Amino acid sequence: MNADFVKAKNDFLKAAKRTYESGIQTGTGGNLSVRIPGEDLMIVKPSGLSYGQCSEDNLCITDFDGNLVIGDLKPTRESTLHGNLYRRYPEIGGIVHVHSPYAILNSLSYEEVALITKHSELKLKYPIPVVDVVTQGVTPEELPKVFEAIDSRPGLSAFILKGHGTVAFDKTAVKAGQIAELIEETAVIHWQNGIYHMLKNQ
Repeated sequence: MNADFVKAKNDFLKAAKRTYESGIQTGTGGNLSVRIPGEDLMIVKPSGLSYGQCSEDNLCITDFDGNLVIGDLKPTRESTLHGNLYRRYPEIGGIVHVHSPYAILNSLSYEEVALITKHSELKLKYPIPVVDVVTQGVTPEELPKVFEAIDSRPGLSAFILKGHGTVAFDKTAVKAGQIAELIEETAVIHWQNGIYHMLKNQ
């Protein structure tokens, strides 16, 4: 078995386990992927399974257009978004998308989530932008909105889809998951701080 594939598979399974255990994503929502180095292929979370159900027995491998190459289950509907991010940004090795509640809550009222904590200032380069897309799954027609958010902020590691959730990315899926967790922590504090100042100024 190819060593790069084994490394990608292990990253995928570790990120799935960590994300499930963190509680940042419930049910069967959200999606996860890992680039297979040297190939225009990625391991993606099957549709209809929770992060906690991901295992070696149900891995889906697709091309960057979301076409199933290996596996028996249907890949996530977000394969188009993931594949296009890998295609455009070769430095990305793993992507984690979660329907984290406070990130979504902030996205309905703000255009970005400010880096309100010292930890987020240290770990993240920019406030987290909100990308307003019409559909649940980002369509090819709406990809330019995502690309503009990333291209205008070199080194950006995440964005929030309005009303949908966080998309975090890094060299590995484990690191991307850690970023998603940090953004949710920051979003909680950002939201509560906004309420505090609103009540204080009444």
